Amino acid sequence: MAIQRLVLDTITDDDYELIAIHCSLPSYRLAFILNKYLDLKLFRTKEDINFEFDDLSIGFPLYQFDDQFQYNTYSLLANKFRTKIASQDPVSEGLFSQTEDAYVTKYLIPELKNVDYFLKVETESSMFSSKTLLTQLLTVSQIVTAYQVEHKELKSKNNLIFE
Repeated sequence: MAIQRLVLDTITDDDYELIAIHCSLPSYRLAFILNKYLDLKLFRTKEDINFEFDDLSIGFPLYQFDDQFQYNTYSLLANKFRTKIASQDPVSEGLFSQTEDAYVTKYLIPELKNVDYFLKVETESSMFSSKTLLTQLLTVSQIVTAYQVEHKELKSKNNLIFE
């Protein structure tokens, strides 16, 4: 009797576009502006994207919009998370003792530390054009710049899988 073996290689779902956005606005404000100027309906999901870094539990906010007519799913997520960690040792003793606070910044995609936000567009349609989306993004005055990223070359591309 012959033995049949199934070999499962890594299943990659690379049918999405990734756009890097440089913008100094908070994530909720950027989602509002993208809804206004790009005619999207991004909303904050109930659960954030959670990661464990050392002893920190970090949640990156996620805004999504599922366009059922165009068969596209838009996901807006922040790349940076900055939190304050209070030190245990006071700087000086006495009446005016101060505790010095330390800040820690963690990144969703550490290779692209300068990027503020990512817009991930999962598409099932061949009519989607990332170039038209980029030109629309660049017309928004609050966005400094936006460009397409080759997600296949990223080392931490698994951080973009959040389903």
